[in-house]
Amino acid sequence: MKRHLALTGFMGSGKTTIGKQIANNSGLPFIDLDEFIEQKEKKTIAEIFEQYGEEKFRKLESFYLNQILSTSGNLVIALGGGTICFHNNLQNVLTHAWLITLMLKAEVLTERLWNEKDKRPLIKNLNSKEELKTFIETKLQERKIFYEKADWILHL
Repeated sequence: MKRHLALTGFMGSGKTTIGKQIANNSGLPFIDLDEFIEQKEKKTIAEIFEQYGEEKFRKLESFYLNQILSTSGNLVIALGGGTICFHNNLQNVLTHAWLITLMLKAEVLTERLWNEKDKRPLIKNLNSKEELKTFIETKLQERKIFYEKADWILHL
């Protein structure tokens, strides 16, 4: 049974910002999955990636996602940009939450992410805006099949 509202979309798409606004307007509690993981693991996402790699991070992400989804009551949840693309996360989210995908053009995401790329493990080693834009376009194409399974898709 669906109890929660979850937001997905590429990094920098506004999941946390919009999720907080929805939570404030609805009176529902808000959880940012990345922040939740950081609190539980006592490490930043960047540190987890650096120390253990993406595969270990994705396992932790699934573990904590399942904890959150099994919470009673209603929540607004900001997922990580790739959360629904790994393990059985998409099905688990769709079972327990209404899913909204926030879709932005690669050009907009490139501008948003360029100045904060050092905080983002997947893009921190990209050396130019062109490289970043190409990476974003590739990832958006790979994730499209997952993002399109949402209950609602918002083109921003």
